[in-house]
Amino acid sequence: MLQNNAGDDLKLSVDGKFTFAAALAEGLAYEVSVRTQPLWQFCTVTQGSGKASAAVIDVAVACSAAAAQVSTFAGSGTIGSVNGNGTAASFYLPYSVVVDKNGSLLVSDTATNLVRKISPAGDVTTFAGGSSGTSQDGNGTAASFSGLSGLALDPTGNAYAAEFGGNRIRKITPAADVTTLAGNGSIGSLDGHGSSATFNTPSSVATDVDGNIYVLEFIGAVVRKVTPAGNVTTLAGSGNAGFADGTGAAVSFGQAYGIATDAVGNVYVADSSNNRIRKITPGGVVTTLAGSGQIGATDGAGSSASFSMPGGLTVDSDGNVYVADTGNSLLRKITPAGVVSTLAGQPGVLGAQNGIGAAATFKQPYGVTVDAVGNLYVADTFGNLIRKITPIPAP
Repeated sequence: MLQNNAGDDLKLSVDGKFTFAAALAEGLAYEVSVRTQPLWQFCTVTQGSGKASAAVIDVAVACSAAAAQVSTFAGSGTIGSVNGNGTAASFYLPYSVVVDKNGSLLVSDTATNLVRKISPAGDVTTFAGGSSGTSQDGNGTAASFSGLSGLALDPTGNAYAAEFGGNRIRKITPAADVTTLAGNGSIGSLDGHGSSATFNTPSSVATDVDGNIYVLEFIGAVVRKVTPAGNVTTLAGSGNAGFADGTGAAVSFGQAYGIATDAVGNVYVADSSNNRIRKITPGGVVTTLAGSGQIGATDGAGSSASFSMPGGLTVDSDGNVYVADTGNSLLRKITPAGVVSTLAGQPGVLGAQNGIGAAATFKQPYGVTVDAVGNLYVADTFGNLIRKITPIPAP
């Protein structure tokens, strides 16, 4: 979005000539500036100021991809569940991470079955969950989880947790009141309301703008939809592990770890064992957005790109998909057109090195989320760290 003389907004979406709506009389000053720019891009204006002549044709704007600055936001790297600020805190296999509208993070600490909260200043506390390892409702640490896995947040601030071992979907209010929204603990993929429905190892959850919850089943190999009232239906998947695009029950997924939604209701699945990223329309039509199916770390468009056991994913407001490429220990980006690039990490190199782009290393990360301004947060699972990735101008 460009402005002239701090007004007259002009949105550009394609290359070519551009003209502001308000004409300037000859001889008046102009000053063209960037008001907003696409996420993970930096835009600059050249020849942007002067005095209007009969035609000003040398003003130009150019946008280039940002570089990824990786830092450690919280965690010492040692195994534990110690609360504290930043690197004074500890985690034990953090799997999923989500960010709320105030910039606070919720993290599913899977080995301890705890939901941890991190303030924008990096203060880590235990938000919900105790040590019993059972599916117990209650407030805060009086509640407990069985095989805590994925987390999601709805537009009103409620969190939803998938229980990989408990086969339930739990709801957590902003006041940390934990209840069971759907599932009775039995293994299956039976549709129904609340406790009459069953799940088969739910690995991840996502929400849409209407508050619906989407559940990815790891062994069940289906994507389920849960309304805010707890009505469970099956959106896509045959229930048999495999690979097939199509619609509804004609689709096959492999053993998959990650799920996310975009602003218009599409659902994305990190189809881990198939090494692909799948896209599901609101009508249940499934296509492959990116990935050849072969293990690799190749950037490129669509099926020319490759992944290795992709884990969590998230979608920004521009429709870009970010993937924690777990087997490669990389952070990848996919444009809405399916073009894959690597933001940070070194293929197959494990570590906890901070730095820019390929100078940074991760240790098999699973979770990733994005905030409103494009900062990414990664649950660096086997590094027991929460990392922050900030877009900066490319060197």
